[in-house]
Amino acid sequence: MILALGTYGIRYSGFYLANQIVFKEYQRQILSDSACVLLFTLAVLSTLFTESQFSGISKIIGVSVSLLFAWKKYSLTVVILIAISITAALRAIGLP
Repeated sequence: MILALGTYGIRYSGFYLANQIVFKEYQRQILSDSACVLLFTLAVLSTLFTESQFSGISKIIGVSVSLLFAWKKYSLTVVILIAISITAALRAIGLP
């Protein structure tokens, strides 16, 4: 929740302050990069943990394989279906 609030805070402050303060180009880039870093951190943490428990190796493998498909520029639907099916198959054969 804190990461989501931080991300929206950064995005809102960038929009609101852009009209009042003149930012240098590298400062704008830092604001943009910080929002991306927060979202990436949220994605990694939600992959590794479910509530306070480790989510299991099958979920990590499913997400890793789907990242390869996303890198090869498959559609979002295909990437999501790959992640779901790999994770489900691995859990069906007994991997946690």
